Amino acid sequence: MGRAHRVVFVCTANSARSQLAAALWKRASTIPATSAGTHPADRVDSGALAAARRHDLRMRPARPRRLADIAADDDFVITVCDHAHEELGDLGGLHWSIPDPVRAGTDEAFDATVTALADRVGGLAPRLAPS
Repeated sequence: MGRAHRVVFVCTANSARSQLAAALWKRASTIPATSAGTHPADRVDSGALAAARRHDLRMRPARPRRLADIAADDDFVITVCDHAHEELGDLGGLHWSIPDPVRAGTDEAFDATVTALADRVGGLAPRLAPS
């Protein structure tokens, strides 16, 4: 597929999907990963933190960050929500349309998000080489 210096997962609030995706990526690849939002929330959602614990993911409750504050020209950007994808347009390297578990707020919704992201990360990580 290609090469990447760093993978950046982006959703609107950077409070669940992008945070979980970055944690999953760090378990699957040696390529550095981080997450950001187009309109960051005040904090990582407690449901995302609980899901990370249930799935043995190392995810600390870092404050959500704005993409514009952390972006580098050579980042491989993956949007994980439709709103961020629409806002960023072609800036993203890939787009994964993952439903927002925060809206449902249930353990099942967060676990389904982890499963969907794990499948996507597992498919991409072996095909993306460090640059």
